[in-house]
Amino acid sequence: MPIAYLGLGSNIGDRISYLKKAINLISKLPKTKITKVSSLYETEPYGRKNQPWFVNLTIEILTELSPIELFKRCKLIETKIGRQIRERWAEREIDIDILLYDEIELSTPELQIPHPDLHNRRFVLIPLSEIAPGAFHPTLRKSISELLIECKDTTRVIHIPQRINIIEAEVKEAKFIAIEGVIGAGKTSLAKLLGERLNARVVLEQYYENPFLEKFYQNRERYAFQTQIFFLLSRYKQQMELLQRDLFHEYLITDYIFDKDKIFAHINLKGDELKLYEMLVSLLEKNIPTPDLVIYLQSSVERLMQNIKKRGRPYEQNISVDYIRELSEAYNEFFFNQYKKSPVLVVNSTEIDFVNNKDDFEDLIAEILSPRKSYFEYYNPARKSK
Repeated sequence: MPIAYLGLGSNIGDRISYLKKAINLISKLPKTKITKVSSLYETEPYGRKNQPWFVNLTIEILTELSPIELFKRCKLIETKIGRQIRERWAEREIDIDILLYDEIELSTPELQIPHPDLHNRRFVLIPLSEIAPGAFHPTLRKSISELLIECKDTTRVIHIPQRINIIEAEVKEAKFIAIEGVIGAGKTSLAKLLGERLNARVVLEQYYENPFLEKFYQNRERYAFQTQIFFLLSRYKQQMELLQRDLFHEYLITDYIFDKDKIFAHINLKGDELKLYEMLVSLLEKNIPTPDLVIYLQSSVERLMQNIKKRGRPYEQNISVDYIRELSEAYNEFFFNQYKKSPVLVVNSTEIDFVNNKDDFEDLIAEILSPRKSYFEYYNPARKSK
């Protein structure tokens, strides 16, 4: 996945708050992950001096967005945060620049990569050298640390003893928790157990109401569209009911997220059916409530098949190992690389039994209820001797 470096700055209002908001929104871009964030630096204005000092930082991201698409998304983020249009070198609420994108050299009327003034700005080079001293400038054929040594800029750059952790400042206490996982992962069981522990309102997916489900497992190709559309509309109706305030429960637990529908659709639908589905889901998903935390129960295909067999639902006995493997790969791709709406806690549940083993359950509950450190965390519980 390509590596890009962005420079962020603000010199109006609550400068650090603007930077936090920008990092939060960048983290939610599709197929994009923030991997490093520099320290904060208060910097003397570059260009026009008679304006407030800036607070600057740089970030490293992994992204599959093209340079042009990334640029456009960054401009939209600036607008969303509230940047006003002013003359060049003027003060700004937020400024987001693409500094480097892999070792690409690009020149268009709206975008130049590397940033044309990168090597002349200490307020960019200092934070960038902190997180990527060996990053390479493809035009000048020098590393960032080399460019910093050679830089003639004399504007003052003052280190601030404060750091914005990746999304940490925006993660709130989880009151709405959704459990996800492939068929057989144990999401409904965990939702019930967690709901009981927290005295929460528990909302479970009504899969048994789908009249096409059993036929789907017998003939996927023939019944995929009917099954998917029924699930889509049923899930939408149930999600809309979540918006109704519950005065008797502080917490809300569900055993699915609305976005899971798209995982199944992209596996089972093709051609015109998939196009029609995407048109419909784009109209429905706009008002869906967003969980404060999603727990993805990740498990091996072998363990999933064991669980499916053990629970003995008649209509599931035709589920093939290949289908579960395909689903497992799709879920991993979705939660590791695509889902950005909520913080995600991935739990490797292959070797634990939180339903029948009290220690496993208590360890998992403790991890779920502990303060989140970032938008994406992986929990690999140690297997305890029984």
